[in-house]
Amino acid sequence: MESHFHFLVLRYSAVMMPFKEINVLKEVVIMDNKSAFCGRISTDSGIKNGYILTDINSGIIEEVNFSKDMPEFFSGDIFKYDDNYIIYPGDFNCHSHPEHSIYTDIINKSWDLGTWCRNTIYKYSSVLKNEHIYLGCLRAFSRMLLLGDTSVMVSYYCHGNKGNTLDNEVLRAAKDVGIRLYFGRMNYDIMNEDAYEGKKVSQKSYYESPSEAEKNFLALLNECYPNTITVAPSLHSIHASSKDAIINGINLAFDHNRYIQFHLSEDKGDVDLSLKLYGFRPIEFLESLLKNGEVKSLSHVILSDCVWINDNESDIINRYGMKVVLNPRMNHRIKTGSANLTKLLEKNITIYLGTDGEASNDDLSIMHERDFLKDRYKNIDESIIDLLGSTPLKLGEGFVGNIAKNSFCDLKILDSKNNVKDVFVGGNQIIRDYKLISMDIEKDIEEPLKQSLSNLFL
Repeated sequence: MESHFHFLVLRYSAVMMPFKEINVLKEVVIMDNKSAFCGRISTDSGIKNGYILTDINSGIIEEVNFSKDMPEFFSGDIFKYDDNYIIYPGDFNCHSHPEHSIYTDIINKSWDLGTWCRNTIYKYSSVLKNEHIYLGCLRAFSRMLLLGDTSVMVSYYCHGNKGNTLDNEVLRAAKDVGIRLYFGRMNYDIMNEDAYEGKKVSQKSYYESPSEAEKNFLALLNECYPNTITVAPSLHSIHASSKDAIINGINLAFDHNRYIQFHLSEDKGDVDLSLKLYGFRPIEFLESLLKNGEVKSLSHVILSDCVWINDNESDIINRYGMKVVLNPRMNHRIKTGSANLTKLLEKNITIYLGTDGEASNDDLSIMHERDFLKDRYKNIDESIIDLLGSTPLKLGEGFVGNIAKNSFCDLKILDSKNNVKDVFVGGNQIIRDYKLISMDIEKDIEEPLKQSLSNLFL
């Protein structure tokens, strides 16, 4: 970071000099509520020298300029990076379950989906307390930020029959650590009475009727949050959300101008169940709801995974403007299959990337998801994969995913080895010199979390 000496001098001069005298200083720019970021900036067409101006109150970018240098004097904060660094947009993690970070120390990487569920969420989620959720989410969000994820869309279903009590711990963790959070409050309203006991107990702790889920979402909606937090309804899946829940959730999100996310076709069982229940494959079923007038729109629906979809379903996604989030490393790890990235790109479908929870992945890095795809899809130009997840998406009052006017000033600064040096969310610095600013990770997160979990994982 460059010295602020010149700016401090200017602030002093502005106080001491008459207003008309300041006006004649053509190089002076009075911007007390602005911050500037100068250096090599990543764009769709390559790396360019320039600067970014942002309003520190809204956290939104007001100007991106590659045609001229910053004024010699600027009264706001300036962050200047030399040629050893590149300024990138912060990564948007479009699908995650942050509370799953509590399980990272007990999982076996060889587990398939069923085994994973049996040994994690179906074994422990019904007995999780406030401190587990809060500290687990602190761990997840801090690790995301250190890896360059500046915003995350969460799908959260661990309500514990406690209304919004546990949900608020997720929101508190995001606020305390400083990440941008799109909180999807999930409606899980199906219980399998023929399931084994642990699964039934967990499902009962997740369970809410569609009306209860709506009531609890609206209660969250009426709370006051910083502009880094947005709450929205969410759905789980064909096997965990009833038709009534699906219809209500999609319409509720539409009425409140929110995106709604939905696990869909993650495994073959999801497809088979949809055919049995509705006579349609999952995405064909969504189209039938629209055609029957049961839902108002599908354009605000984000589909997670989409591993087991066919050509017709890809056409439906494109036709109605739905979006897809892929979780490639998680799908590979738990052996559910792989989405056909080539086909999705051919259909011109908007694609985002997610990590799922940390316990079903190697880490929470969107950069590493792109690396995985580059290795897996040698037929796709790496520059195309680099752009996955960068399509601007409106979250609250601004956009995430790119560096442009009206987007949030969410930035990651990479060094020459592609390590994340600094991170900014809404123009506020969250990571400085590879370390979290707001708290000591070991003292404030890891030690109390491990102590808390020691009585849980006996």
